[in-house]
Amino acid sequence: MLWLLCAAAAHAAATCDAPLRLPAADAGMHAPWDGLLRSFVRNGVVDYGCMQAHEGELDRYLAELVGAPPEGLARAAQLALWINAYNAATVKLILRRYPQIRSIKEIPRRWTEQEWTVGGKRYSLEEIENEILRAKFGEPRIHFAINCASKSCPDLAAEAYVAARLDAQLDAATRRFLIDPVKGARVARARGLFSDRETLYLSAIFKWFRADFEAGQTVTTFVTPFLAPDSRLRLAAHAGEVRIDYLDYDWRLNGI
Repeated sequence: MLWLLCAAAAHAAATCDAPLRLPAADAGMHAPWDGLLRSFVRNGVVDYGCMQAHEGELDRYLAELVGAPPEGLARAAQLALWINAYNAATVKLILRRYPQIRSIKEIPRRWTEQEWTVGGKRYSLEEIENEILRAKFGEPRIHFAINCASKSCPDLAAEAYVAARLDAQLDAATRRFLIDPVKGARVARARGLFSDRETLYLSAIFKWFRADFEAGQTVTTFVTPFLAPDSRLRLAAHAGEVRIDYLDYDWRLNGI
């Protein structure tokens, strides 16, 4: 493990000294988090070494969340706050063990420990996801905005979520995930023992949280507008004949 520590230290010294990128003008209280994301996330891949070198900025943001009561905010601002809080807490969880960690699943009680404070109240990541984001907002696109620090997770966006652009950001996150044929979705001909059948392969997220995507529609109806054009055409050509199967989930760390 010593070589990992040395390599991480050398990497941080070589690439992390430049000033952080400026946050977006509308980032508001999320500016410290926005600056980190713009500086150290590329195409969903997180430079945890550089994040660690600037961990003080992350700690400053998490400290701001302690005194930020979501209840006084408009709906979009609340939703943006909780998404950012979940993602920032997850990165902090990884940094505590980086560079020795290979997967978030190596961390005991990773999702159930009540160690994250927002608006003066302590939460676990599981509570933020299930009791707040899912239960209170009824917004299935949040599944593509929150990130579990793993390769098969939807990408960690290279910017903070903000109220003024939230709807467009959620659409972009959902589309970015579902046009990814490796971890998001793809349509392919599945060869069976007695017949072939057009199959929509989806992330296991759609199995774990199926009810969230079936509120007044089917899973296929939900995903279709976000799919790549060729996948949409194949689904339309085989309407009513398509089966759904699920992709394997890769829990390895989403870092460089």
